[in-house]
Amino acid sequence: MIFYFTGTGNSLYAAQQLAAEGEQIISVIDALREKRFHYTLQDGEALGFVFPVYYYTVSDPVLELIRRLKVEGARYVYAVIPCGASIGPAGGFLRSELKKRGLELNRVDPLVVPDGALIFYDIDRPEKLDQQLEKAAEELKTIREAIRQRLPNRITGSVAAAKAGLTAYHLGMSTKKFRADESCIGCGRCASICPAEAIRMENGRPVWIKDKCYKCCGCINRCPAGAIQYGSRTAKRGRYVNPVLK
Repeated sequence: MIFYFTGTGNSLYAAQQLAAEGEQIISVIDALREKRFHYTLQDGEALGFVFPVYYYTVSDPVLELIRRLKVEGARYVYAVIPCGASIGPAGGFLRSELKKRGLELNRVDPLVVPDGALIFYDIDRPEKLDQQLEKAAEELKTIREAIRQRLPNRITGSVAAAKAGLTAYHLGMSTKKFRADESCIGCGRCASICPAEAIRMENGRPVWIKDKCYKCCGCINRCPAGAIQYGSRTAKRGRYVNPVLK
């Protein structure tokens, strides 16, 4: 069983590559919205978590699920954390949170993938994105084999440092700078995919109805018209969506 959270598709792609035949892949957002928190694993089944690192910590939707999760029969628990370069202390924080739920985290693997956080910096050139995806695909094969063999690894990361990152993450969750420019076609995709349900369509235009969101960057990257902007700099920046969502 694998729980995943994704904004631009990297974590969904990774979860699909890691899943054994017939293994259940569950959206963190779907589980939260449907209030599905109790699960029972089959004999010998692994429990996996795949989610992107934000501010070098574990983001709110993943934490919310974990803090309400009850899983029976978990003997091997792992996490694969897509990132632009590093996951920082997120692994240690995740281990601490899972332990509170009676789950022992056995393995954490960072997975370097194209970074879609264009509200902070520009997207890499297409050729580099392709190289990163190819390398990630090979790394996932190695990780999948390690999981199949139920291999543990050393999990590092200061809980205090991760909590400091969480504080910074919360300070950066404001939706104030999001807007749709004149190229908006009114398709409503941004509203339909927002995991925080922070966007509503009004008169054919997206309106941010919540003060905060998860900052997954799904709306800005997955807009088919490239109309979603964040402040004044993103109009000149590229967009990134993992091919699994195209």
